[in-house]
Amino acid sequence: MKLILLTLLFPVFIFAQIPKGTVHYGFIESLGMGAPIGIDYNTLLIFNNHKSLYTTQSDSLEGGYINEFKRIKTDDTTFVINKITNPYGFRYFIDTRKDSLFTRELGFSHVRSKIPKIDWKIQSETKKIGNYTCAKATAKFRGRDYTAWFTTEIPVPFGPWKLQGLPGLILEAYDTHKEIYFYFKNITYPSDTNIAISKPTFQDDGKIHKWITFDEYKKAVIEIFIERANYVRVMAESFDGESTTKKYDMSKSYLEVFDIDAYLKEQ
Repeated sequence: MKLILLTLLFPVFIFAQIPKGTVHYGFIESLGMGAPIGIDYNTLLIFNNHKSLYTTQSDSLEGGYINEFKRIKTDDTTFVINKITNPYGFRYFIDTRKDSLFTRELGFSHVRSKIPKIDWKIQSETKKIGNYTCAKATAKFRGRDYTAWFTTEIPVPFGPWKLQGLPGLILEAYDTHKEIYFYFKNITYPSDTNIAISKPTFQDDGKIHKWITFDEYKKAVIEIFIERANYVRVMAESFDGESTTKKYDMSKSYLEVFDIDAYLKEQ
C-alpha cells in the first residue's frame, strides 16, 4: 500500500514544480532627472519556484566592459553621468524557503538580510506585456513610491532588483517619475539555462570581503552620503558666501532613500 501511495504522489510533486525561467529587462537609471532619460543597462533575472538571481551592470550583459561618461540635458540642467560595468556585476539573490536575501551592492559590499516585506496594494488595472496579461500593484519601498506590473500566469513572487512579494512574476516596475525604471525586453519560460541560481560569491579582486548585515550597509551608505553632501555644501558656500540649510536628499544619488534625519537623531 505504501508503494502505491508514493507512486501516486510522486507525479503530483513533479507537476507542482515551477520550471526555471529567464527574463531580460532594461534598467534606466535617471536619478534626479524627473523622467526616464538616463543611463540604460541590460539586466537579467533567473528564477525557479523558490529562488531568483537578478544581475545588473555586468560586463557580459553589455557585451563587454563599459566605462564612459554621458551628457544628458533637460530644460534647465545638464547631467554628466558615468555608465560603468564590472566583470561580476551587482547581484541580488533571493531564497524564499530560507527567507534570505544576499546581495552584492554598491562598493562591492556583500549584504545578507531577510527578504524585505513590501506592502503591495493590488489595483484593478491590467495591461498586456509581451504575451502576458499583467495586473497593477503599488507600494512604498525604501523611500520611493513604486508601481509594478505582474503576471499570475507565472506564479512566482520575484522581480527585478529587490522588488518582489506579489502573487506573480513582475515584468515592469518604476517609481513616480520613472527615475527608476525596469522595463520588459524578453522572457524564456521554461528555460534550459545552465546559470546557477545561487548567492553572490566573493571575487578575487584584491579586496577583503565579508558578509555584513543590512543595517551595517545602510549605516555605511548614509555616512558616505552625508560626508559627500557636506563637502558639496561647503564648496557651494565658499563660492556664493551664503550658508545653506537644505535637507539631505538621497533620492538624487541612490535607489534606496533612507531617512537621514532619523539616523542623525539616533547618533
